[in-house]
Parts: sequence; structure tokens; C-alpha cells
Amino acid sequence: MGSQSGPVFPQEIWWLVSLEVAARRDFGSLFLLARLSKGMARLALPELYAIHDMSPAINAHILNVETSICLWRSIIISSLGTTMFPYCCWIKALLLGGLHSQLEDLSRDNPALKASFFRPPLEKLEVYTISEKFLDADKIVVEVAHMVTSYIRASAARENKETALAVLEGQNLPQTLLPGWVSGLSNLTTLSVRDGATLNADISRAIRKHCPAFKHVQCFFFSSGIHVDATTAGFFSNLKPQSLESFAVLSLNHIGFRTFQALNGHSDTLKVLALYSLERAAFERLYELQDCRKLEIFRLEGAMNTKQYRWAEAGNPVFQDVVRWLQKCTALWYIELMAVPSGHTLCAQILEGANIRPMTLVLKCFDVGPDLSASLTGQTNLRRLTIEIRDEDVLEADDGRRTLMANAISTCRKLRELDTNELFTLEEVDQICGSLPHLEEIVLNGECINDAYLGSLSKLRRLRSLNIFAPTLRMTKEDKAAVTSILWSRFKGQFKISYRPETHPIHFGSDGLDVSD
Repeated sequence: MGSQSGPVFPQEIWWLVSLEVAARRDFGSLFLLARLSKGMARLALPELYAIHDMSPAINAHILNVETSICLWRSIIISSLGTTMFPYCCWIKALLLGGLHSQLEDLSRDNPALKASFFRPPLEKLEVYTISEKFLDADKIVVEVAHMVTSYIRASAARENKETALAVLEGQNLPQTLLPGWVSGLSNLTTLSVRDGATLNADISRAIRKHCPAFKHVQCFFFSSGIHVDATTAGFFSNLKPQSLESFAVLSLNHIGFRTFQALNGHSDTLKVLALYSLERAAFERLYELQDCRKLEIFRLEGAMNTKQYRWAEAGNPVFQDVVRWLQKCTALWYIELMAVPSGHTLCAQILEGANIRPMTLVLKCFDVGPDLSASLTGQTNLRRLTIEIRDEDVLEADDGRRTLMANAISTCRKLRELDTNELFTLEEVDQICGSLPHLEEIVLNGECINDAYLGSLSKLRRLRSLNIFAPTLRMTKEDKAAVTSILWSRFKGQFKISYRPETHPIHFGSDGLDVSD
């Protein structure tokens, strides 16, 4: 008797399944789908490689490094045109910085995996430094970028299709080669470089000509140099006017007024601006950005040498110009000021703007005054609030500030997340908890925390996560277990506790120890 085949799902259904699995970032299931048949591979593999940059494997530093290397090897070999499918043509993000880090790890720690990665047909990529002790990761990554972008460009031209690659990221992308790389990436939206000094007018001209969707720039740092500001300004000036939507500098920052003036050429489109480690000279010309009034997210951090800069002194027109500019950015919903000179004053005056109603406010400063509490009062749109005082003398001062702050926070009725190192008393915590019924996450300074606080915290019926950091008294495992049991039964949430090192007056940013089990 002949076997009867059951009903078969049409390919369109399996394609929808692949899309749904990809949307859930379920890499394992996508891989299993791809192994079912060649037809399923044609549906699942494009989705898998399109999101490969979000895979835990491709971002692995130690864990899953073998899977990550396997993914990279398949992408690179496909650029030779010798694989069944053109994997590299499906990727949306080419994150060369991750490959660079993994090559360095291979060079030091994993000779067997290194040999596997460079076996044919990739043996020509195995290039060493002059000492021949370590892989020359810079040269290898540059060659990989050239291979992949060249193949993507040729494939798109041959098939008359647009390229999928939208994000290009790397640590040491050569200035001379970048224009050629981007010229073949018609859908490029994002360029992320380690040193912003790499950016120049030649690169932006190529982007303007070949990448109509381009809109995001991120730099890890800007190296110093007398021409850095002018060169960076040239980059932004030669992009298509009113096209840039976000610009971020995450570390050492030597840009200045010329770059700010050039960014005004994108005043109608620039929505996200992050300027970390900004130097004093740049603060003095920050008002040059005054045409950029469509900002939605604004992050600002002062460099170490700006702490003593008194730019908020009475009558300083520079400071007042910056305040007036930011008060006109009525679309701002995220404001972050970290170690900004006179940061609390700047924050207070921004919030005094008639139409400034942020949903997220992050303030990390060395000083704080009553003006901040007054400006916080009635910020009914706030959902997330972080206030950290980085000077222990100010933090411990008994000047009535904490009562004013507790009163102000209590008026932010929609607050869902509160993170502060203020040394609130039991009465002040009780007031906050009783006034903010929507609080879901709270981080408190543990210097004064004791059992009595549990009664106040129990008012928070929506509490999901409680983090108490830097307690004076050490808790035993039994103490933690007992407190965790109480908190879990009341809130069904997490309890975290972390200790500050004795050598540091204040410890910020700890992930804490999760004892919620």
C-alpha cells in the first residue's frame, strides 16, 4: 500500500512562523527550522542572519564563543561566493568591534578554535603582528569589512536589489576606505566608530550620495587634535541637510563650537543628542546648538576638569542661553545630566520651562539645592527619576534638603521607578510610599534602613523590585533569606543588596546581589 501524506502547510505559513520566531529573538528555534529542509532554510536563515547581531552568541566574550566564531566564519565565507546561501547579504548590522575583540581572545587563549576559524578558505586572513605573537586584529577586521561590503555591493548590483545592511560598526575603521565601503550600502542608517576623528567630509559626501536613509552617528570617543572639531564639523556639514536624527559621543570628547554649529544644519531632524565627557571649552559654546529644538532625548556629562567651572554664576549669559535653548525643546521626554557643572541648577531651570514635562529624569551631581526640589514639584509626567549626590559631605548635610526633596518627589504621582542615594528618614520614605501608588521599582540608600521601613514599603502594592545598596550593617545569609521571604510574600518581587567598598566614600552603579531566588 502506498503511504498517504498528511496535509502540508503552505510556504507562506512557514514564512509567517519564521517571522514570528525572529520577532521573539528565538535563535535556537530559527536554527531548528532551517535544518528541517532546504525550503525551510530559505525561509528561516534570512531571518536568523538579519537578527544575528542580537544573538547572545555573536556578542559572546567567553560564553558561546564557538557558536559566535562559527557565525562569523559563515558570514565571511559567504562573501567569497562559495556557500549555498549568501549569508552576508542578509545581515542588517556588521558589528566589527565584536569580531575584533573575539580575534584578540582567540590569539591569546584558544589556539584550537583559532585554527578552526582560519582553516581553508580563510587561511589568508591569518595575519600576525610584527612580533608574530598575536593576531593582527586590526588588519584582519579591515579585510573582512572590505570582503563583506564588496560582495554585498556586487550582489545588490547584479540582482538589482537594495542592500539589507543598515548598521556599520567598528573600532578602527580606516578613513581612506570608509567612503568606498559605504558607497555600496544603499540602506545604511547608522555608522558607529571608535574614534570620531575618523569622520571627515569625504565620508559624509559618500553617505550623502549613496545612503539616503542615513540618520545615526555614534562615536566612542574623540581623540585630541587641533583639527578634530573642524574635521567633525565638515562631516556633519556635508551630510544631506536635515537628515541626522541622533548623535552620541560616549567618552573622551574634544568636539567644540564648530561641530555644534554644523549640527544646526540638522535642527529639524535631530532628536537624540548625547555628549559625554564634554570639556569646559565646549560648555562655553554649548549655546551654539540653540537651533536644535526638536530634541526628545538629551544626555550631557562633564569631563573631570569641569567640576569647578562656575558657569551658572549670576549674570553669565552663556549659561542662560543654554537654559533658554533647552526650555524651548518642548518634545524632551528624557533628560540626563551627569557630573555637569552646576548640574542641579541647570536641571532646575530647565524644568521651570512652561512646556517641559519629561518622563525620565537622571541627575547625578556634586551639589543640590532647594531650587531643584521646587522645580520637581508637580512634574506629573515623570515615570522614572534618578537623583544621586556624589559628594558625601553634601549627602550627609542636615540642611532640610531631604524633607524638601521628599515633598517634591511625593507630588510626582505617576512615578514608577525611583533611584536615589538620599538619606531619607523613615517618615520621609513613608510619605513617598504613601503618595506614589504606581511605584514598581525603588532603589534606596541603606545607611539608615531597618525593619521599620518594611511597613512603609508594604504600601507599594505594585512593587516589583527593591534594591537596597551600601548598608552599614552586613547581613548574614540567614538575614537575607528572612528579609527576602517577607518581601517575596508581600510583593512577589526582588530584593537586592550590595555593599560599598571601604576605600570609596560612595559606591554607584552596582548591580547588587540578587537574593530573591
